[in-house]
Amino acid sequence: MKGIIMAGGRGTRLRPLTCDVPKPMVPLVGKPVLEYTIEWLKRFGVTDIAITIHYLGETIKQYFGDGSRFGVNICYFEEQEPLGTAGSIKHAESFIDDTFVVVSGDALTDVDLSEAIAFHRDRHALATIVTSQQANPLDYGGIIAANDGKVKQLIEKPKWNEVYSDFVNTGIYIFERDILQHINENETCDFSSDIFPMLLKNDAPLYAFLAKGYWLDIGTIQQYRKAHIDILNKHVHVSINGKELFPHVWVGADVQIEDGAVIIGPAFIGDGACIRKNVKIEPYTVIGANVQIGEHTSVKRSVIWDRVYIGRYCELRGSLLAGDTYVANHVELLEQSVIGSHCTIQPNVQVKPTIKIWPKKTIGEGTVVHSSLFWGKQALQPLFGTRGISGVANVEMTPEYVTKLGAAYGSTLPLHSHIIVAGDGHPFTNLMKQAFAQGLHTSGICTAEWQEGVTAPVVRYHLSQSPYAGGVYIFLEESEQKVYIDLYDEHGYPLDRFREKAVEHAFVQEKLRRVSLEQIGFSNYELQPSTSYIQAIHQHIALPLCHAKAIFVSDENVYRLVEQLLHDQQCDMAILKNAPLHELSEYLKTTNALFALIAKNDGEQFLVMDEKGNILTEEQLFFLYTIISLWFRADRSVPIPNYAPSTLEVIASRLNGQVKRVEGTRREILRAWPHPFHFLYDAVFAFVQLLQLFAVEARPLSQVIASIPRLHWLKDYVFCPWNARAVVMRKLMEDEIETNLDVSGGIKVWHPDGGWTFILPELDQPIFTIYSEAFDGQKARETVTRYIKKIRQYQNV
Repeated sequence: MKGIIMAGGRGTRLRPLTCDVPKPMVPLVGKPVLEYTIEWLKRFGVTDIAITIHYLGETIKQYFGDGSRFGVNICYFEEQEPLGTAGSIKHAESFIDDTFVVVSGDALTDVDLSEAIAFHRDRHALATIVTSQQANPLDYGGIIAANDGKVKQLIEKPKWNEVYSDFVNTGIYIFERDILQHINENETCDFSSDIFPMLLKNDAPLYAFLAKGYWLDIGTIQQYRKAHIDILNKHVHVSINGKELFPHVWVGADVQIEDGAVIIGPAFIGDGACIRKNVKIEPYTVIGANVQIGEHTSVKRSVIWDRVYIGRYCELRGSLLAGDTYVANHVELLEQSVIGSHCTIQPNVQVKPTIKIWPKKTIGEGTVVHSSLFWGKQALQPLFGTRGISGVANVEMTPEYVTKLGAAYGSTLPLHSHIIVAGDGHPFTNLMKQAFAQGLHTSGICTAEWQEGVTAPVVRYHLSQSPYAGGVYIFLEESEQKVYIDLYDEHGYPLDRFREKAVEHAFVQEKLRRVSLEQIGFSNYELQPSTSYIQAIHQHIALPLCHAKAIFVSDENVYRLVEQLLHDQQCDMAILKNAPLHELSEYLKTTNALFALIAKNDGEQFLVMDEKGNILTEEQLFFLYTIISLWFRADRSVPIPNYAPSTLEVIASRLNGQVKRVEGTRREILRAWPHPFHFLYDAVFAFVQLLQLFAVEARPLSQVIASIPRLHWLKDYVFCPWNARAVVMRKLMEDEIETNLDVSGGIKVWHPDGGWTFILPELDQPIFTIYSEAFDGQKARETVTRYIKKIRQYQNV
């Protein structure tokens, strides 16, 4: 059998290490990553190998040549332009004459290839995807397969609420030659996004083989570090150059270790290295060939490439140093710092944690390098949550952080686009607005900055009516001291997951567009943006509002909007600023008000209190939303979240309408609505709609709520660590595979008695929300409890 290694990638996520080295050639415990792949193929009898190359391909050709030095036969297929994973294989069509294996050149593995080949042949597959179990599958292609391995669904780089399995695509494939018939020549084409979905659609024999053994995609700095640790710990079955002098310490040829030097394993020292006296090499350190380390230097958990010189009295703590770099005396390289190749670090320099220094830079004597080129926190959860990006004010959400976010968002937009930048008017969020706008300007984006504090619905409305390319709304949740940055697309909807991924990639990987001075963006300042929003809401007032007495509670921004809206209505109502809930409840009981609405400062989130001082539940708000929508809209269809109670269908039927279930995210619910104002996501609009309801409804709110048809709809939460989510979701799917199952935005299980359970992994918290509906309250509670126990149990599998 022949093998093809795809080795054309640029390795942008490994920069600055890959600025002048192709990713498959980054050294890994004494030899390039690609060499481990060749040795792995050779171990299973694959000795005729083609390597597809593009970026710095000559480096690969010069090192491996015809492969004879490694006991294999190698030929090369060079792409002038990247053709994608499938396109590159089509480019090597002349090499292929039978069943063949494809593998990425930037992964480390010891899986049993012969088992995968036997699996492929037993099932007469056209294509077999070798899969691996990963606790955090967000950056990989997820796969759902039947018990016999037949692929049922592919989910490319899912969000947490789309993770239904911990089986991921390893980039190792076994194909029959007929696969080439499905790939067009000289066209960019990927297996994951193009070929496999097409095979799945055509019900072709596409299978997934779950491989036992070790597999790691070396795509990021963190994964690169992990690969070294795993090799040193012998967690992966590979050969290591050099002699193991004592357990977990390997030393190459012609190494000089002076008296007084201390080496604590696991560690590796490459050929020709010189370790001077009183040097201390601590665990998980890898030292390349011909490295010199001066007296009294301490090195811990660091990776040093070939031909690096390190002076005396230095401290390296978890650092990565690329080749041919000079480090003078008394230098400190702190945790997770990365130094590119051919750099000069002069004496008494301190490089702060997580800093990246690009190749061929000179750092002057005595410099403290603390301007971050790489934001090194690699949290398991993604950058975006259910409400954009958030962080503790002036701790996590700092001006420099927000400026970089602005540059990342701007870098995903066309040059010279115009963006709305708005906030709630708090002094700190005003500062964040300025920082975000400056980041946008550096990436060539112009801004329309609103001086006054506004609400999120005002921003969304303007985006729906004007030719802006997007927008940002920044607000402070004072009770949590957290800042939220909500990003919108050109239609006023929260970004979709692909746009979120693009912003996150630009932010984390420093792929920021830096334009020339002539292309720097600029600001336009706009006054009174709320006026047109108020005028538009007036168009949705069909009935006089003066018949209903109500209380509206909010901060300055939302308060001002309601005052403008009701200025000429002469309504009998009270508008209060931020009254505490317990005081409001007592006040409400002493008035004749029908209800109170308490809006948060973003103008989107709110609570409703009935005339008795009771806060309405989520279920009750869905009920009000449904009946109001059907009363005051000509369209007789109401979009509701897929986890909403089934009583809404009964209510809609009574009002000669219907409900349409959609994925329960803000974006999808807003997109399903025909105009920019939405009861569930606009406190001012919701207040107006409730006033209209009580202009015709004689009963108090509590009695209206009491008329809801009785079904028992419960909601509960269960903790689940980020790294256990994928396996928990897979186990839940396996449990319910024979039942009526829906996996749109979560897992919805229909029970034989007509009830259902919906399991929703939250995007920004390590919890699952469980909704359950049944005709009997005890049954609903038992079902919720059963799933909570399952989720807790599966965390320990």
